[in-house]
Amino acid sequence: MDAHALLKSQGWRGKGHTLHHTSNSIGLTNPLLISRNTDGRGIGTKTHYTSDQWWLDAFDQKLKGLDTSKDGKITQTVVSGKLDVIASGVKQGKYTGAKGLYAFFVRGGTLNGTDEQGEEEESGRSTPVEKDDKKERKRLEKEERKRKKEEEKKRRKEEKKVAKKAAKLLIKAEESKEERKERRKERRKRKEEERRRRELKNGSG
Repeated sequence: MDAHALLKSQGWRGKGHTLHHTSNSIGLTNPLLISRNTDGRGIGTKTHYTSDQWWLDAFDQKLKGLDTSKDGKITQTVVSGKLDVIASGVKQGKYTGAKGLYAFFVRGGTLNGTDEQGEEEESGRSTPVEKDDKKERKRLEKEERKRKKEEEKKRRKEEKKVAKKAAKLLIKAEESKEERKERRKERRKRKEEERRRRELKNGSG
């Protein structure tokens, strides 16, 4: 495809001009450049220089200086390595100073092992606090279960009450006037019988 001829047919004024028909101040006068692959590594791949792996050397130096004492604690025997040059203040060429490689490092805390934590747990110094916390947690869980049980009981009672009321309303709506009178008469009769039974029971007692 001839891109030059295609653009000319669309109104382009030629090389050195933008795509605008009259003004060169609008748009680009030069074409966009693309990345060219000259080393066979692929477009977008940058060459990494690994001849001076100063960070790896510094950390290896620290790791080689780790030792275990007689009581099982880990100690650091290297105190003048490349990572210690900032704290020492001694000039070490390219590694220190305002523009040195290590001037941009922020020294943070160290990671503690799990051995010391295990010793503290075995010593029993935190046991009373843990027991109190456990008791308090169990008490709160028990109260929460009791509260939920009471709420559930109250909810079921309320639902039963509403259902009973709805059933009564449904019966009233469906029964006739005579049936309502008969139902009330039966209810009064049952109440009278219950009252007599209570009187007989109290009299015999």
